[in-house]
Amino acid sequence: MKDVTALMAVCLPAPTTSDPAAERSVRVMRWIFRREDAIVVCELGLNREESAYEIRVYPPGDPAGVTTEVFDDAVAAFERHGAIERRLVDEGWSLERFDSRLSAAAP
Repeated sequence: MKDVTALMAVCLPAPTTSDPAAERSVRVMRWIFRREDAIVVCELGLNREESAYEIRVYPPGDPAGVTTEVFDDAVAAFERHGAIERRLVDEGWSLERFDSRLSAAAP
């Protein structure tokens, strides 16, 4: 489902702490959409260099088919997420869950 590539995810920098492992973490926002038995996951977060935002979309039934879009600023990333969400809803998907959590930054 290439149309689903519009899904996205947002990562924001984690609060600074004295724990080196925590300093390498970023906040990831995740949206999970469902249509019948299929699930699409969108994540928005920072890239490993913390220089750009990435939206990752995990299409239903194809874990290897993850798509990633890169944005220079948070506003553009959130605008893209909004466009993806609108398209999914128009195609019959509904938001099942949203969460935001700290995730280890890629090395």
